[in-house]
Amino acid sequence: MMDKMLTAKEVAARLGLHVQTVYSWKRKDVLPFVRLSGRVRFDAGEIERFIRDRQTRPSPLPPLPKVDFSLEAYDKLFLKGVALGKDSRRWSYSIGSISLRKTKRGQDRWYLDYRSKEGERRREVAKFARTREEAAAALQAKVAQEFSREFGIENTAPTGSGLTFSEFGERYLRDYAEKTKRSASTDRYRLRPILEVFDKARLSEVTKTMILEFREKRLKAGISRASTNRELMLLSKMFSWAEAEGLWRGNPVRGIKKFSEADTIRSRVLSDNEEARLLAELAPHVRPVVFIALHAGLRRGEILALPWKNVDLAKKVLKVEGTKSGKARLVPINSLLADVLGKLKALGRDRVRVFPFKDVTVAFENACQRARLDDFHFHDLRRTFGTRLVEHGADIVTVSRLLGHSNVVVTQRYLHPDDRFSREAVDRLAGDTLKKALSPENLTNAGQMAEGPCLVVPPLRSLFSVN
Repeated sequence: MMDKMLTAKEVAARLGLHVQTVYSWKRKDVLPFVRLSGRVRFDAGEIERFIRDRQTRPSPLPPLPKVDFSLEAYDKLFLKGVALGKDSRRWSYSIGSISLRKTKRGQDRWYLDYRSKEGERRREVAKFARTREEAAAALQAKVAQEFSREFGIENTAPTGSGLTFSEFGERYLRDYAEKTKRSASTDRYRLRPILEVFDKARLSEVTKTMILEFREKRLKAGISRASTNRELMLLSKMFSWAEAEGLWRGNPVRGIKKFSEADTIRSRVLSDNEEARLLAELAPHVRPVVFIALHAGLRRGEILALPWKNVDLAKKVLKVEGTKSGKARLVPINSLLADVLGKLKALGRDRVRVFPFKDVTVAFENACQRARLDDFHFHDLRRTFGTRLVEHGADIVTVSRLLGHSNVVVTQRYLHPDDRFSREAVDRLAGDTLKKALSPENLTNAGQMAEGPCLVVPPLRSLFSVN
């Protein structure tokens, strides 16, 4: 019987554990044991059954806590020394080392040096590390992986750790964007330049430094700050979704400030002459789409999705649903638009939607080129509608309601202040000032400050006299 009994040290060797862990499991009744002559022994058969059970059910080992050291704290715990070479530097830690070297092009490259569970020396490039902190994190991850392999600890990494970014992107579009977002096509379009940079990188290799470099690269390529902000917002949304789905932990975009867009507000509107040229160059099926944008201020998606049930020609009103704000709105139909919609209704009596097609982007852009319209987008038609309403005396609250904006602040940033109207307002101010300056009362009291609340305006020439 004694030759079938094992000591704690022998059990620890079979289970790949420290001997003190074996004793701890004994006290917690995790491992069956007996006492022979006052000594603790373990039945070999029971230990074999325990090992088989561990392979078919969750390990009694709790998951390892995730500890995120700052570089300073990490150095205090593990740094043993720093070696300076002619073209490199090396930081030696108790778990391995990292090195910084220059490539032939003068770029920084980080290398890892550690031991595998078999004791073999491993030296490899930390491909996506840009700083020493990122290289130290990569070294720690490699050593932790080898430790888990040696002791059979269950991998507690997120389920998406092995995904490349391109795989992750397709999964985000398929499982989230296309099921829940009206802007799924926009997300797919904005994801293209992101994939060009992060394509083969795994989620664990995407760092904040890489994202900042991507942002600078986009700006140097001539991409506007507003467009770059939208791409970073998409990246942030993707990582937030990955966290919610258990694919990944952490969002490297978090904490990166967006660019100010105060100087990127568009003010392009269509002049009367440009409108005539554009309508002449538009294909017949696109012309009504543009006409609705100019006379009702609907967005392109709202126009192309407009059903006939929401067009009331008798009451001359459009009901716009599926809006950007999520709130339906009513837009009046003027006489010109009513005539156009009446003709469309006669041509497509059996159609559910006003327009049977889903996109006019290429046709509209080609027409703009033929009409020699520089820097003009379809959305500028909507801005033209709002600006023309203001020019014809509509108040800002009415314009905001017709455009479906959440508040008038958005409308004020959105509309284009026509130079002609601005000049007329300034001229009226000058005219009023001149009338006051030349009034008999002010000419009598010129250069004097009268008592009481009356306004005294000195002669205009004296305001600009040079001593």
